[in-house]
Amino acid sequence: METSHVPGSDNPADDLSRGLEPEELPQCRRWWQGPTWLSYGQEKWPQTPTLMKENEADTEERLTVSKIVTISTTCDFSNALFARYSAYGKLRRVVGYCLRFYANLRASKSFPDERVRQIPELKTIAGSVPSLTTGLTLTLTTELQSAELRLCQLAQQDSFVEELHDLKRGKQVNTKSKLKWLYPYLDSQGVLRVGGRLGNANIPESTKHPIVLAASHRLSTLLAENIHRQKMHAGPQFMLATIQQKCWLIGGRNLVKNVYHRCHTCFRNKPTLVKQAVADLPESRVTPTRPFAVSGVDYCGPFLIKSTVRNRAPTKAYIAIFVCFATRAVHIELVSDLTSTAFLSALRRFVARRGIVAELHSDNATTFKGASHEFHRIYRMLKTDEGDRREIFDWCAENQIVWKFIPPRAPHFGGLWEAAVKSAKRHLLKTIGVSSVTQENMLTLLAQIEQCLNSRPLIPMSDDPTDLEALTPGHFLIGSSMQAIPDVDLSKVSSNRLKEYQLVQKHMQEIWARWYPEYLQQIQARAKHANNAPVKLEVNQLVIIKEDNVPPAV
Repeated sequence: METSHVPGSDNPADDLSRGLEPEELPQCRRWWQGPTWLSYGQEKWPQTPTLMKENEADTEERLTVSKIVTISTTCDFSNALFARYSAYGKLRRVVGYCLRFYANLRASKSFPDERVRQIPELKTIAGSVPSLTTGLTLTLTTELQSAELRLCQLAQQDSFVEELHDLKRGKQVNTKSKLKWLYPYLDSQGVLRVGGRLGNANIPESTKHPIVLAASHRLSTLLAENIHRQKMHAGPQFMLATIQQKCWLIGGRNLVKNVYHRCHTCFRNKPTLVKQAVADLPESRVTPTRPFAVSGVDYCGPFLIKSTVRNRAPTKAYIAIFVCFATRAVHIELVSDLTSTAFLSALRRFVARRGIVAELHSDNATTFKGASHEFHRIYRMLKTDEGDRREIFDWCAENQIVWKFIPPRAPHFGGLWEAAVKSAKRHLLKTIGVSSVTQENMLTLLAQIEQCLNSRPLIPMSDDPTDLEALTPGHFLIGSSMQAIPDVDLSKVSSNRLKEYQLVQKHMQEIWARWYPEYLQQIQARAKHANNAPVKLEVNQLVIIKEDNVPPAV
């Protein structure tokens, strides 16, 4: 029977493959009656194009070009398919519905297989999956497994073109291939799997011979993200171990790490904090001044004070620690409670014994706000109680004392007095523990602790016996260490033989002369965060602010 050519503009098959609206179908004469030239004589039918005779080389070249065009079209479609969906579950379900539709068309008598395979997109998705052509419907689990298998096939066609070509021809993969160590093979359904050495292991077949995928492919990324969410935001090791139970990712370790670090939920729960380099010391720390001219104050406690009356319950007391910025000398005062009157009394005793203070630094009041209930009273005293606050600040203003608060949420500004509080509490806890003592014994104990803290060396000790004694805060207070043995009494020596004032002044100048080369140079280095370069935060840059009292996921 002689066949003739039908031009594409007159081909009724296009109405099926390209589709028609329901209201257009009744008026479509080409579908119901065919092309108009069928009613004319055969001499008026369209002429069949003349096929030129070609030699074998031209025929082989034409077939090669056709094959390349077909592969390129398939790759373009699969790339568009993987790029269209951002969730692996949705992509798998869409492909499962396409495979179900394809299976239904293959099983229907009214839709011949030749017409179905004229749909290039559906043909690309369906490929050759024998299990889909055996029945009208399949269970949802089987359909999803078939969809997953087909997606892996498409991904392998994109990533391992040469390897698939060699294995289909019965050859081994190229020695330059990344798969040469895995001994890959094609299973009965044409899927590339790992050969490996676990053939005799008592484990599932999919684990013995997992499907090979390239980590650079879009499907691998979608699969890793799906496992990450499915396993409750698992870490890279757990993700890779779970994926390798059915798929072997080439370069999968870097992929799972990237997926883990790109997860917003995981990043917000464990963010990378920006650490700045240690700043320069303030001017008050590196300028020679009279001891306690610039001081910091902090509270610690409570401690129990035993009553002098028998059978009366102990009362709470607190400790106010004053620290000199220049010499790191310590002054300790016992405070009966956390009221403004008690604090003002302790401040007056401190000024009476150590001299007028030019600047007094302390923690910001918001620090006490987030602390325990006891220290929350300090916040109310400094911020909310207008009467107590005015009384303290008025007294400081009359005595020309400038009170400065450190910036909010910057506890490192108060590291000087925090270290003194830590040392004082350590001595107290090792001495009395949690027991209560009388007020007189507590005052004695605090004076001895103050003596110990002011006798600590400001610089590392030297092993050379000819060196002078170590410089301590006590040298700036009394001219020598608090623990030093008193000198010989020279009160009976004639005054004209001793220039007491000049000797004292010379001795103090010698002490301050040692302060610069020994102590000040010792605190020059940035011991903390030494390797952290300054981080410059720019305007409109997206950051996560870490709050101390807020859950990490909020």
